[in-house]
Amino acid sequence: MLQTKSRNISMDIIRCTALLLVISVHFFLNSGFYDKPLAGGRMYLMTLMRSTFMICVPLFLLLSGYLMSGKKLNKRYYFGLGKTVGIYLLASIACLVYRTVFLHEPFTWGDSFYSLLNFSAAPYAWYIEMYLGLFLLIPFLNAAYHGLSSKKQKQVLLLTMVILTAAPAICNLYKKILPAWWTSLYPVAYYFIGCYLKEFRPKIKKSVGILLLAGIWLLSGTFNFFISQGGVFIWGAWTEYGALPNAIAATLLFLLLENRNTEACPPTLRKLLKWMSNACLGAYLVSYIFDSYFYTILNQSVPDMQKRLNYFPLIIPLVFLCSLLLSAGLNLIFHLLQTAGNQLRRLGSKRRLNRPEPDDIRKK
Repeated sequence: MLQTKSRNISMDIIRCTALLLVISVHFFLNSGFYDKPLAGGRMYLMTLMRSTFMICVPLFLLLSGYLMSGKKLNKRYYFGLGKTVGIYLLASIACLVYRTVFLHEPFTWGDSFYSLLNFSAAPYAWYIEMYLGLFLLIPFLNAAYHGLSSKKQKQVLLLTMVILTAAPAICNLYKKILPAWWTSLYPVAYYFIGCYLKEFRPKIKKSVGILLLAGIWLLSGTFNFFISQGGVFIWGAWTEYGALPNAIAATLLFLLLENRNTEACPPTLRKLLKWMSNACLGAYLVSYIFDSYFYTILNQSVPDMQKRLNYFPLIIPLVFLCSLLLSAGLNLIFHLLQTAGNQLRRLGSKRRLNRPEPDDIRKK
């Protein structure tokens, strides 16, 4: 996140949008959508919605490339991981408490400690596991990106990454014609795209961008529906975060939001967006708690899965708001712990400075 006087509010808007889309796509995970046959207009609509929301993680990764493309390898860089790890640990502890107290899952102290290490304490923490590796690679990715001398070379880099990570999901639908071994590197591809967007700031006409987005989402959702029609949702590379439709759609939406004129944004709204943006990481992780709580009530109260869609406009804002509030509390706890740690270090330094030298002790 930019920590400058001219804070780019567009980045806060993108981060909050990505969080809202994460919570939205989890509706289908928690409402029973994947267990029901895809047939009828309502299931078609839900498939379209699910396909649309799948740009959530790509937006986060594009944002990382956009904001961190200037980072260089030095000792100070690695200290930047402290807050991510701290919020992860606090969010994981919150999830463990919820799972133990409310879900009555039998965690021993050993199980709990190990779950923090293997990223299973917070069920949505796979993103942190991925991001930690990406964070460690960022200085080297930046060196590779900025080591290219021209815009054309950087475009070739992006094209290469897209061919390796995104294109196989579509080109290999019926017969393998592209190597698919590298598809799991999609976070690196999105990171490089984010670097490119930051450096060259490409523009797109709003009306054109919206039409393209609508067309991609319509085609992707329709394809996902008809390939699975009559049976349950079919998972494949074309449905994942790194798939070509999601890569194109995420880039388009990023450009549309990044190119917004935010100069007239009221100060109060700026502060609210900053507060929400700062809480997004923790909110992503602890949204599991509120998903578990609210969807248990919804699924028990509404046996018909398709009718649960009626409650989408209610449950998504509820999970979004509750997750942000709990995350803000975790941010406060982290800040207090960080402040206390800094004070203890300063106190220790003063004691070392005031400690008498051996020669002074002998003189006494």
